[in-house]
Amino acid sequence: MVSTEAQSTPSQQGPGESPIDRAFRLLQTVVAAGESVGIRELSRRSGLPRSTVARHVGTLADLGMVSRAADGSVLPGTALVTLQPDAAKPMLGDQLRPLLSELASTIGENAALSIDDGDSLLYLAQVRSQNPVSVPDVTSERHAFHLVAPGLLTMAWWPKARLDAYLATELDGPTPTSVTSSRALLQRVRRIRTTGYAWTDQELDLGVNGLAVPILDEVGELRATVSVYGPSYRFSQDLLPTLGAELLDIVEERSSALIGP
Repeated sequence: MVSTEAQSTPSQQGPGESPIDRAFRLLQTVVAAGESVGIRELSRRSGLPRSTVARHVGTLADLGMVSRAADGSVLPGTALVTLQPDAAKPMLGDQLRPLLSELASTIGENAALSIDDGDSLLYLAQVRSQNPVSVPDVTSERHAFHLVAPGLLTMAWWPKARLDAYLATELDGPTPTSVTSSRALLQRVRRIRTTGYAWTDQELDLGVNGLAVPILDEVGELRATVSVYGPSYRFSQDLLPTLGAELLDIVEERSSALIGP
């Protein structure tokens, strides 16, 4: 007896079809749809099992090639522009997504890109690691600068007037390890300027640690920050300073190749 699902979504994959073949077929199906498409409908149109569609959609979303609507349906992603040499210049998050993917794979923790958005630090993009124990997605979240590693790193590039003004305000401390003392934060900023990286120990959320390094422009000004973060029991300060220096080298080399000077 053949199941209802098997009848409604017959597999069209050939015996020698690779995962890359299936992923590109699925991507072509999403682009050709001209509208958002649900997983069930993508399975029907592509001829792939729903479980295969869901798995590839997750990977393509991490790469920015597709995006998910609020109802879970699938749309073409903004990173598709990186496949078109004559198209408009892609957004920074899409340009650096390959770097985030590499870091998530090699370090085994989530990797994120963030920028100084004036009143707060804004996370532009994230790629989750394949580690079964991970931490939540931070894409599009905003946080106070002093509570997260990329925010502290950003503060190290501020002019003195802006830094003094920020440290003079009443700063939030959501966990017992949050640092809110202006004197202590100033010492941390000075240390970051020396080491080139920032580390946080459960300062925004209990059980989550983070490490951030800068992406600089051709004159040494801060363009964005790259961070990796994960559960504190696994992603601990014992990894420093080796990982900090390693992350600095990788990000400097890869970001220059991906976005240029």
